[in-house]
Amino acid sequence: MRRIAQLTIGVGVWLAACSEPPASPSPGSAVCANTPGASCFGRNNYVEYAVGDLPVVVSVPHGGALAPTTIPDRTVGTTVTDTNTIELGRAVAQAFLARTGRPVHLVLCHLRRIKLDANREVVEAAQGNGDAIQAWNEYHGFLEQATHDVVIRGGRGIYVDLHGHGHAKARLELGYLLTGTVLDRTNADLDAQGVATQSSLRLAMMFTASSFSEMLRGATSLGARLAPVPSVPSPADPSPGADPFFEGGYSTARHTATLPGLQIESHFGVRDTAASRAAFAATLVEAVLAFMRDHLGL
Repeated sequence: MRRIAQLTIGVGVWLAACSEPPASPSPGSAVCANTPGASCFGRNNYVEYAVGDLPVVVSVPHGGALAPTTIPDRTVGTTVTDTNTIELGRAVAQAFLARTGRPVHLVLCHLRRIKLDANREVVEAAQGNGDAIQAWNEYHGFLEQATHDVVIRGGRGIYVDLHGHGHAKARLELGYLLTGTVLDRTNADLDAQGVATQSSLRLAMMFTASSFSEMLRGATSLGARLAPVPSVPSPADPSPGADPFFEGGYSTARHTATLPGLQIESHFGVRDTAASRAAFAATLVEAVLAFMRDHLGL
């Protein structure tokens, strides 16, 4: 019942956001129906939702460039922008379209992180500012609309939250809501101790014939399919050990209640130039499609 209530609120936010044209209209901004290929914007273009029809939802919370003076700078929490992640999100969407002929659902926050952190709960995210709170509601409302649409159309799909990290090791950090300490465990322990129920992949366990550890870091895991791009967890790098590691945040915890998914923290080498973004996007698309085939029956 709680999930249905949250979803209803999210859809309501989406409809409210779409009912008001943006301050500076962009191509497609007036098209707010659930039409694949159309884009919908929240107030002042702070949040963008490009509607898809693939069972894939991609979000980018920390790549925005807008810094309106009407929203005070945040004074609590992280405020650093994830450079080029919106560009990476668009490259991923383009790669899916080129590979499949169908668009993914893409949700972008265009506000700078110093104005809004869309990957935190609303108190820390918006710090009491009304415009920031509305943008936060629009962002998560769009995501709930997208994940709900995937479920209605086919019952299953995947959610990917794209970030950028500045850690020393040039590898992807795949956040499944599991800490490095948990990932230090053996595969047998991961499978025997019910760790899957704590993970952002828990809903995928309904569809896969594989063990949880196989889906997490085995030969058919997303980490394995992303090779030769290094990632953790993967067969080659099953745990971050003592290294810094992002296991997934608010958005991953919230929206994998509807779809299985993960947070991907990308190192700068896969997002520094248009060429590197396009190359990584093509690799990611093949990895996601293989994962969906192997573990979601899609």
